[in-house]
Amino acid sequence: GLFCSLSPIHFQMFAAEENVDFRIHVENQTRARDDVSRKQLRLYQLYSRTSGKHIQVLGRRISAKGEDGDKYAQLLVETDTFGSQVRIKGKETDFYLCMNRKGKLVGK
Repeated sequence: GLFCSLSPIHFQMFAAEENVDFRIHVENQTRARDDVSRKQLRLYQLYSRTSGKHIQVLGRRISAKGEDGDKYAQLLVETDTFGSQVRIKGKETDFYLCMNRKGKLVGK
């Protein structure tokens, strides 16, 4: 499990059509992962069109002022082969990109 007391940002990925069976399948796979499921890591940068810069995880503080290639803008995106959870953390700081109750992005 995560050592993040705030909930990490999770993106739920569903098919464009409303398909009840598919939703149930994803929910079941998310709840009960088996030995076949494994974590995948990919390195990304997130670009903010508002600031014209990249998102940085500076520890507890999140910034949108990173230059292309900045070490704090290198984000590890963790996904599971089954399920629909996506976790994002700063490669340099090991802090996860989270959202507090007010909707503000914070590192945890």
